[in-house]
Amino acid sequence: MTSGDGGTVASGNSDFVVVANRLPIDMERSADGTITWKRAPGGLVTALEPLLRRQRGAWIGWPGVVDGDEEPIVEDGLRLYPVRLSAEDVADYYEGFSNATLWPLYHDVVVKPIYHREWWDRYVDVNRRFAEATSCAAAKGATVWVQDYQLQLVPKMLRMLRPDLTIGFFLHIPFPPVELFMQMPWRT
Repeated sequence: MTSGDGGTVASGNSDFVVVANRLPIDMERSADGTITWKRAPGGLVTALEPLLRRQRGAWIGWPGVVDGDEEPIVEDGLRLYPVRLSAEDVADYYEGFSNATLWPLYHDVVVKPIYHREWWDRYVDVNRRFAEATSCAAAKGATVWVQDYQLQLVPKMLRMLRPDLTIGFFLHIPFPPVELFMQMPWRT
């Protein structure tokens, strides 16, 4: 199997993979510099944890630390695969395109969406990295569940890398009427 750049894409061993913007853990650094992880609050991890444990599951996401490590983490029995984001990634992909373009567009709020090409380019690049990380973690024929508007491009990118996967997508916010969505200059 090959990636989009012609390199080999290896299969992992996780039968069920959750892909979300954030990992379900937060990093805590003590006064002596020791790093520990604690479970982040949230309904998604609470709901999915039993399934992740039963199905050799994995969670792909950003650990919330700029330029953090990409080594897999096993925390409380959960296999977590960090996707490294730089400060520029967070500014353009997350704060920019995800939250200053998509969020207001999808909610038709008073604040108009802001469109910057560099934000879109970074959004595409970060979604590609999430798709590649998922491709490496997922076992042959695994089920992958991609979460929310920050990662809307991942399912298609992942399908190109791994046609053997069953891929689902859940949008946690309402999808806008077509008239609003058509305002966005980049639609794939």
